[in-house]
Amino acid sequence: MNARLYRTPLGVAALILSCQAPLPALGADYRLIPSLVVGEEYNDNLFQSASNAKTDFVTRVQPSLALNATGGGFSTDLSYGIDYRYFAKGSRKDQFDHRAAMKGSFGSPEDFLHLDLADTYSRVSSNVARDVVNESLVVNQTLQNNALISPYLTWHLPGGSKLKTGYRYRDVRYWEGDGIDKIEHDGYAEWSREIKAGMVLSAAYSYARVNSELAALDRHEVYAGLRYDYGTGNFLYGNLGYDWQYFDNGKSSSDPFWDLGAGRDFGVLTAVIGTKVQYTEDPQTIATRNVSHYATLSRNFPRGFASFNASYSKYDKQDLLVRDVQKKVLLGLSGRYELLQYLALTLNLSGDRLDRTIGTEYPYHLTGGLAVDYSLSQHLVLGANYSYISYRNDLGSTKGAVEVNRAIVEMRLSL
Repeated sequence: MNARLYRTPLGVAALILSCQAPLPALGADYRLIPSLVVGEEYNDNLFQSASNAKTDFVTRVQPSLALNATGGGFSTDLSYGIDYRYFAKGSRKDQFDHRAAMKGSFGSPEDFLHLDLADTYSRVSSNVARDVVNESLVVNQTLQNNALISPYLTWHLPGGSKLKTGYRYRDVRYWEGDGIDKIEHDGYAEWSREIKAGMVLSAAYSYARVNSELAALDRHEVYAGLRYDYGTGNFLYGNLGYDWQYFDNGKSSSDPFWDLGAGRDFGVLTAVIGTKVQYTEDPQTIATRNVSHYATLSRNFPRGFASFNASYSKYDKQDLLVRDVQKKVLLGLSGRYELLQYLALTLNLSGDRLDRTIGTEYPYHLTGGLAVDYSLSQHLVLGANYSYISYRNDLGSTKGAVEVNRAIVEMRLSL
């Protein structure tokens, strides 16, 4: 495995976990899942340029291995994969990418002492306002390792309430591109009580110390909330709170935050609406406050599904001398339908607009994709998909725009 994965304390912890898990005394159930994806991509604008499009054929070989183990007071999911890319026309050198995900949890028999571990190593978008990892192999991306260690205690209090007190250590590092490494120490207390079946009252306080090469800050958060589940697909919840941030350079900010949502299954359609505030991990800054409002309509069919989603997001990069704010409106439509038991068709359409662009970004971003999957067996699938991507200054004009056509054929094998 790539040595970079073990540059953090969690990398060492995950290695210990993977070595210790097979002990027979733990009595765990194990499942090992190897898989392989082999594909060929045609891309007529590999680097997404408006004036100097480079066409290339990219051969990809992606072997991976996943391990799931549960029992003896612990559970763990480990996966590792390699993504080899060969660029036939030499637009760039052959490339090896590594992907890893590690997740483990331990609990004492009396449900008091717990330990959670998590780590992901993968490509992420340089700009959190636009996720481009699934539409490009090379543009506006960086490698991220995000590690978490969290020991905590669960206190069972009189009256059926619970108090969870714990500590979180987070280590985020970047390679191959711009990215600000961060280390976070977080202490928290979360109280909850089930008032009646399906209705839970909660409250929490947390303190975080975040350090980076760019800046450092202390953050305090407090909130109270209520959730009510009253049937499959039917729920209401709301968390309201306030946070305070104090930067070491003397700057400070205080803002309300919330997480409100509702879902309803109408039979014909399922609807979900919500609004939330959260601090999003951003390669470019130490603190990005993300305000998001969203709505989704979906329907399941006997042989497929269809869904529509709309959202408005604001990304406030708060640690810069001049606050950099981006606002995005997104509309998306997706669906899948099984033409035959072994043949499925998938359609995706989306468009978004940024009200403020940075560098060479365009305000409008349009994508459309069509995919066909043919299942030869339970473990072997042949797939083909085409996608069109367009970045524009004007929604109705392609003048000066970036346009990309991608076509991919691949074989997916899992055992």
